[in-house]
Amino acid sequence: MRAVIEAAGFTEVAFSTGRWHAFDGAPFESSAAEFGTEGTAIFAVKPVEPQWKVDMLSTGRSFVQALTNGDYEAVRATLADGVRLRMLLPRGPDEVRGAGAAARTFARWFGGAQVPEVEASAVDRVADRLSVSYRLRVLREDGWRRVEQHLFAAVDEGGRMETIDLLCTGFRPLEEPLARVHQFDAGDLGCADGLADEFRRRIQAIPVGEVLAVAARDPAAKEDLPALARLMGHAVRSVEAPGDGRLVITVERGR
Repeated sequence: MRAVIEAAGFTEVAFSTGRWHAFDGAPFESSAAEFGTEGTAIFAVKPVEPQWKVDMLSTGRSFVQALTNGDYEAVRATLADGVRLRMLLPRGPDEVRGAGAAARTFARWFGGAQVPEVEASAVDRVADRLSVSYRLRVLREDGWRRVEQHLFAAVDEGGRMETIDLLCTGFRPLEEPLARVHQFDAGDLGCADGLADEFRRRIQAIPVGEVLAVAARDPAAKEDLPALARLMGHAVRSVEAPGDGRLVITVERGR
């Protein structure tokens, strides 16, 4: 059976029970029918989104979460193997291809001892494209910087981004004075044998508003030091495991 459709720019579809399929493969659901004088069925129809298109929002959210957690293997998992990443950067346009190269690009921008802080993020759709934006605070050697990126991506049927067009502001200095970062390599020192006392001494020795980055190998420090810092009135900026057996805990002195 054939039916003429007066909707969405399609003139003819093939019929199957409860659903209409346009010749280009885009599915439609039918509702009440009217029959013309020559026996032609005219159906009111509405598009049915393929599941992979609906899930592109999940892809965008997973990408932002992985990026802001510093998990670049998870970033790679949101990318198609042959992804093309085109970038418009302050220094000019650039392009890389392949999931590994694209993930390394994000790691080069945002990887390091401190996980970026999210100031704002949004995930949306623009027709058949995924729209993702995020504004981050990133702690570098010379202090805090702010960066914003907007990307538009095509998502494949597996829910992975296969083309990405990205616009980046670059890493802009914050309006407020940049905080100085003090390093404290605690080695194998644990909270049970002096790490807590040494942390107290070091954080009290720096000015209010400046940052102490503590590198420790004691696994218990992941829970103990942030709790201690907050109890003392300081702000925990990040807790990260760089992958070399250390934990890096960044604390800004609050008082």
